[in-house]
Amino acid sequence: MRTKKGALPFAVAFLAPVLLLYTLLVVLPMFSSLFYGLTKWNGVAARQFIGLANFNTLFASPDYWRTFENTLKLVLITLVVQVPGGLAIAYMLHHRMRFFKFFRTVYFLPVVIAPVAIGLMFSLFYNSEVGIFNKLLEILGLGAWKRRWLSDPQVVIYSVIAPQAWQYIGMYITIFLAALQSVPEELTESAEIDGANSFQTFWHILLPQISNFVVIGLILCITGAFKSFEHPWVMTSGGPGVWSSYLGVYMYRTAFVDFDFGKASAISVTIVALSLVSTALVRGISARLQREG
Repeated sequence: MRTKKGALPFAVAFLAPVLLLYTLLVVLPMFSSLFYGLTKWNGVAARQFIGLANFNTLFASPDYWRTFENTLKLVLITLVVQVPGGLAIAYMLHHRMRFFKFFRTVYFLPVVIAPVAIGLMFSLFYNSEVGIFNKLLEILGLGAWKRRWLSDPQVVIYSVIAPQAWQYIGMYITIFLAALQSVPEELTESAEIDGANSFQTFWHILLPQISNFVVIGLILCITGAFKSFEHPWVMTSGGPGVWSSYLGVYMYRTAFVDFDFGKASAISVTIVALSLVSTALVRGISARLQREG
């Protein structure tokens, strides 16, 4: 007991700087955004308290709901592509170790490239006149599928989502590969001796062992989608209109194009709320599944 009491001051001393930084950089800005969301402010004149008027305006705005729908599409598509895709590729790399380090590097390389560079690269690929995508469709005899990828309201959001879903899949491959390598080999060897095939070994042995890492991947994927900004801003500036805008882009345009910082703060509050609710749901569902076996 004396040792624990003696260790307490050291624990407080080590944790205090982190808690202080977290409070200054995360907690206070969150509450500040909530306060600014209750005001009318253009960044120059005095703030005017208007209560929930900004939120009422947002929830009555078709543009807000369009960007909200676009963000949900991003969340769903990245969840379907990045987490299962990253898990499948990680398992293949783990199961077939030949050229393991080379492929691990190749898959992770896009992650370290700036999103701005990826956005510019795909903007060239999508160019309706000289872009490689339309040229390939012509070569393959699929000219009828050619599109103005970055100006057609029906396809622009998917054109913007695609490079983002591709760029970050390497991060999940790395996470899941590290998780798979932490599973004791004795478990998989025992399953193989008992006659389990590769899929059965993965589903019944490996996946339960790395379930916590899968939950982390889901949370990173969802929260990353909610705060996404760079790809649509570089490729289309959120246009045409708001057809390729996410909530982050809509918030930026509201603050620094329309100079309505109160409304932009209200948008940021909804982003934080959605991220927190989604994280709580994922963790709750995961905990329930683990309790049920």
